[in-house]
Amino acid sequence: MKKYIFGFLVLVIAAAWYFSPSLETIVKKVVNKYGSEITGTEVNLQGFKLSLTKGEGEISEITVANPKNYSAPYIFSLGDIFVKVDLKSLATDTIIIEKIAINKPVITYEMLSLTQNNISQIQKNIAANTASKDAQASQAKEESPKDEASSKKVVIKELVVANGEIQAIANINGKANDLKVKLPQIVMRNIGDEKKGESIASSITKILNNILKTASKTVVESQLGDLRSVADENLNKVVGGVKDRVKELGIFGK
Repeated sequence: MKKYIFGFLVLVIAAAWYFSPSLETIVKKVVNKYGSEITGTEVNLQGFKLSLTKGEGEISEITVANPKNYSAPYIFSLGDIFVKVDLKSLATDTIIIEKIAINKPVITYEMLSLTQNNISQIQKNIAANTASKDAQASQAKEESPKDEASSKKVVIKELVVANGEIQAIANINGKANDLKVKLPQIVMRNIGDEKKGESIASSITKILNNILKTASKTVVESQLGDLRSVADENLNKVVGGVKDRVKELGIFGK
């Protein structure tokens, strides 16, 4: 009996040594590399620890830098991230993530002008860079078929973003206002399930797009008083079709 118990322990230790560092390295490498390529700004995952006995892990922090010319260092600061992984899937090409729970993220919505803000800029970057990566995907696969980080796929059963906050900053004609609004809870399910697994880069794109869309919509629908006042004051200085076009964009609601 002791022999079998010892053998089992050896297998557990070997699995922990092989899979855990491998997965942590893969996740960190892919999030930092492909996240940065997708957003066009620096994405940094500080650390990822996974328990091979429970299949549960924590990501210490993920930050997404703002585009150039914005005062806030980050558009996203995501801390307190819980991850639950299907341990059996670690030995396959498709990792099944049972749940990702992001608690108390901070999102910065910063305006440089009536028609220019950091969220719309990142969204444009994602759209352009995703299209570029899709066009290069097959070629990259042929050039590096043994790249473990790029070949791994994921299915995310559930992703929850809760207790988030949006910090809205308006810097228009030298006038700056800072306000805060609550980010609605975001729930996404079965990401990549239809395709039986998607690349981590593709999953990052879907998650970021959803969070950005929700944040932007929340700021618009909140009609934040002080920011609206700044905008209205400056709209009075805008003439003709430009003013009408800004109103059509619905940046501050009706």
